[in-house]
Amino acid sequence: MNIISGGNLSKFDQTQYSTTQRNMNNHAAFSQSLQDALTAKPKNTDPNLVMPISLNTNFEEITEQAQQYYRQALDAAREHVDTSLDMRNQELQLYRETVIEIMDMPIEVEIEPHEVNEALLFGSLGIDFLEYKEMGVRIEMLNLTEQDVNSSEALQISDKEKLKDLIDEQRSKLESQREELLAGTFIKEKTDHKAVIEQHFSELKFDQY
Repeated sequence: MNIISGGNLSKFDQTQYSTTQRNMNNHAAFSQSLQDALTAKPKNTDPNLVMPISLNTNFEEITEQAQQYYRQALDAAREHVDTSLDMRNQELQLYRETVIEIMDMPIEVEIEPHEVNEALLFGSLGIDFLEYKEMGVRIEMLNLTEQDVNSSEALQISDKEKLKDLIDEQRSKLESQREELLAGTFIKEKTDHKAVIEQHFSELKFDQY
């Protein structure tokens, strides 16, 4: 068995070995930096609160921008609610319309000072950081919708579970799109979110709706 040790190497071989080892270390360091940039590190490690590939995976760490857009989505959704209905059915309508607004409303995002390095890294990999961030904001807004649904006193437990299913479907779509962005396979397509969400909502068959 041939074991090569530092003492058995010529000066040339030692230099070549050191260079190779240094390159391997640099590559490992770069890979770790890339992983750190692309993977969120939520303070809360509860698996029920952690979602993959999200700029904000903890419901307690929703960005101010997402909160502002969510308020806009709620205001727009209220305009479509039939106020002659009882409170339960008003809220069912409200959250259905809110999910539609979240998926359809225009959102403008910017690169914040603390995101510059991350945006540069994304750009070097050919990834649209702003589109990635926009999807993240929509995911945060869906998280806020789920929070409000869970805290509702007018909705039944079964209503909340069905609305969560509606929210989960859209959130999963956004998360899949973000993964495709990172993989370089994302193709932007025009989607009639209103029709898709209303169809899903009708299939959930809310009691006495």
